Amino acid sequence: MKKKRYAIFLFYSILFSGNLFSEGLPPFGLKEEKAKELFKTGLVYFHNRNYTAAKENFLKSLSIKEDFNLSRKFLSDSYFLNGEWNESLNELEILEGKNTKSPYIKNRADVMRQILGGSTGKGKRTFYKSISGDSFRGFRFRNPTDALVDEDGNLYVLSFETQNIIKFNPDGVPIGNFKGGIGRSFEGPLYFTIFKKKLFVSDFVSDRINILSDAGDFLFRFGSTGKTPGKFHGPAGISISPKGEVYVCDSGNSRIQKFSLEGNFLQEFGLAGKSKLSNPVGILYKDQDHIYVVDKASKKIIIFDDEGNFVSEISHKNMKKPRSVKVHNNRLYIADELNGLMIYSPDSGKWSKVSSFMDETGKYRKLDRPFSSAYDYTGSLYAVDYARHRIDIFSPKNLLLSNLNIFIEKIETSRFPDVSVFLTVKNKSGLDITKIHKNSFRIFENDNQVPLPGLTNLNKFNDNLSVSLVFENSKKLSEHSDRLESFLGPMLRKFSKNDKLEVIRSGQDSTKVYEFGYSMHDIFARIRKSAPENEINLGKGMYFGLSDLIPELGPRCLILLVSGESLPNAFNQFGIRKNVQFAKAHSIPIFVLSLGADNQMSSIYKEIADSTGGLYLKVPGSAEERNLYEIIKTHIDKRYILSFKSVINPDLTGKYIDLRVDVNYRNTIGKSEGGYFVP
Repeated sequence: MKKKRYAIFLFYSILFSGNLFSEGLPPFGLKEEKAKELFKTGLVYFHNRNYTAAKENFLKSLSIKEDFNLSRKFLSDSYFLNGEWNESLNELEILEGKNTKSPYIKNRADVMRQILGGSTGKGKRTFYKSISGDSFRGFRFRNPTDALVDEDGNLYVLSFETQNIIKFNPDGVPIGNFKGGIGRSFEGPLYFTIFKKKLFVSDFVSDRINILSDAGDFLFRFGSTGKTPGKFHGPAGISISPKGEVYVCDSGNSRIQKFSLEGNFLQEFGLAGKSKLSNPVGILYKDQDHIYVVDKASKKIIIFDDEGNFVSEISHKNMKKPRSVKVHNNRLYIADELNGLMIYSPDSGKWSKVSSFMDETGKYRKLDRPFSSAYDYTGSLYAVDYARHRIDIFSPKNLLLSNLNIFIEKIETSRFPDVSVFLTVKNKSGLDITKIHKNSFRIFENDNQVPLPGLTNLNKFNDNLSVSLVFENSKKLSEHSDRLESFLGPMLRKFSKNDKLEVIRSGQDSTKVYEFGYSMHDIFARIRKSAPENEINLGKGMYFGLSDLIPELGPRCLILLVSGESLPNAFNQFGIRKNVQFAKAHSIPIFVLSLGADNQMSSIYKEIADSTGGLYLKVPGSAEERNLYEIIKTHIDKRYILSFKSVINPDLTGKYIDLRVDVNYRNTIGKSEGGYFVP
């Protein structure tokens, strides 16, 4: 299996090596020079993200020189980035017919057919690889008990015997070995969690909770041995609510204790009645009505609310020695030392499990004593095997076997020879692949590799929130103008000087009534002063709002404020599909705030929100509206910005340069082509 996977990778590496598609500029006849000028103008518009103007110029170029394949390639890219995916595929299929040997065009067309055909599910997981505790000198771990993946894609492994945490970067390279602090070393760490870049570690042997930074620096600890509130006898599972309440399984005292982030005791529960615990070892806070507690002695999962009240319980006849519980895609992953990793769907009531699997050599292996599990944003599952001293990783099959879908969004040459390339990396399911290390990228100009490209850290921009608020300028919505503060106020009051919001009035036409800023008073005033109109063209307002967001760095979202009333012509000019595809091409979620009752428009708005990764909220009164600011800011900017110093002679002004980007991630590869004219 390992040889087969290597052979596949080698085949595609050879197949995709060198120039994939672009032949540079073709020769132009006397009557075709205008096609070159139109192409050059279109490329300027493309890199300025004006895809409508770019399309017009590429189309005019092709009307003069129909076999101008490079212009057709950029026309396809413009269609895609403008939300016109069927048209993008049409141009790719024309190129397929003309250039059937191009793997780049074939892969791009296959991706488009898969997306448009709706076959974008992650698929079943398959074994990817194992990380052994003895694999890396200086980063050894034995008897791992827990694992987690942070928002940057780093994997942390907690181990009992070696009393340490090993931190791996997203490429699987160990970058940290944490053991606590001087004089405060771990004695028997059992479980941990992460909250706002701080690791909270339960130490079963020392009866303490240790808090470290995600770089391994010791910060503080709390707890001691005993039975009174705030003391422990074998702390085990630990979980933290979004509000910062720390829940700890006090296994030896048969209770759950609740603390503040500073370690101040707040509450204890699970001591009596139907919720009485015997030996709680694992815990997970899902939401205020679902705190899952693993009771090893009674072989059950007991569910509490956030005040410690009993809600229900889950059990199974094959549950023998449960250790921990995690939730992913609304499924419970219960690590049972004797029965493998048990998976339960509360929606269907069905159970499944992972207890053995085929490894890369084709041999079947067993999960010997699974203590815990973890997962990451790609859908990959990490099984923690205590007895085998390893982490087994299972990834979605199409993530391992499909090529990456890379799109060059912009090439910035205003400071030539310094060049910046803005691009997105997705898998064939349309999922953004983030946290790829800079060493995984290679850039080529005219087939010559660029030395040492840099990768901008976009984390510094993820405090900069950009919102485009598009409101329905109708009489019905104006009747609710006095309620704006009740549902928009909680979000706007949290805006900092780094955040900004624009307001677009959507009536018969679309007008920007407030430029990007953050004055709540001015925002509400502009909405209230708008004279209602009878004709509402929401689609056009959405398109303009999305266009304004594309150049912004950091979290971005479009908020659509609607009355909920029927609007038969709302999407006649700019359709729902075009706007949804436009938003998805740039990973911009759409949040719909509706003031009306459920009706036919509600299903349309829900489809828009769900398809783009946003939310549909009925306001005021929705539970999420109080935390809308925090929810939106979780949609971090997932683009990559590569920078390099061009080796092209700056005297070659006006010469077209082919540019190619190669990416290798988890043995899958992707390549994209673009280009620019030397300024």
